[in-house]
Amino acid sequence: MTPVQPARRPGRPVGDRDTRNLILDEAEQLFAYQGYASTSTRTIAAAAGVQQSMISYYFGTKQKLFEEVFKRRGTLLSEQREQYLDALMARTEGKPSVHEVIAAYLKPQFDLKRSGPAGLAFMRLQARLHNEPEELAFRLRREVYDPSTKRYIAALEALLPHINPADLNWRFAFLVGTYLYMLAGVDRLHDMSDGRYESDDMNELVAQLTHFLASGIQAETTPAAVRDLTHGETFPLFSGNP
Repeated sequence: MTPVQPARRPGRPVGDRDTRNLILDEAEQLFAYQGYASTSTRTIAAAAGVQQSMISYYFGTKQKLFEEVFKRRGTLLSEQREQYLDALMARTEGKPSVHEVIAAYLKPQFDLKRSGPAGLAFMRLQARLHNEPEELAFRLRREVYDPSTKRYIAALEALLPHINPADLNWRFAFLVGTYLYMLAGVDRLHDMSDGRYESDDMNELVAQLTHFLASGIQAETTPAAVRDLTHGETFPLFSGNP
């Protein structure tokens, strides 16, 4: 006897999981290289080889599709960061080095960049996010990255109790900006070094970046003398005053 097949939900296409992922894949590439505003659902549907109505069926709106595209890999990155931190804490009995903490935070992003075209597209999409609608961009960053990022900040505060927590939070914000810049591949190391050094060796890039960021994180609490140099309408250092 032929087994009875389960009834398919009306309007639900066969192989819907593959279709949904195909739409996500094509949307990722288009959003990454054209931006959110310049990419239409019609263009995404054509690239995926599906009817435009399929995008509404699976995602509702273009904004919801964009959110799904970003969260698909962004959430995985955040989860990997938490897993690496858990493993690091277990291996070191809660006393890792600052270098190890920073390396664990950076690893998922650079591994994704090494993974191929899809990883590169997400890197570009991530870099573009600050150009997208502000409300959407900030909300996505908070939802996707804040849980893991806050755990790393808490770990650093525990490891460095002698440093003002405000300084550590500022420095982590600088850390994020620095690694995103290097991740985007827009640095000018070749030009600034007159061709002596290149940033195309990913292993060297990550090693240099990890050491630089870890050293900055561990610097002494920002002294008042530095604030005195930078406060006010002019820089006292260049004001001409004795």
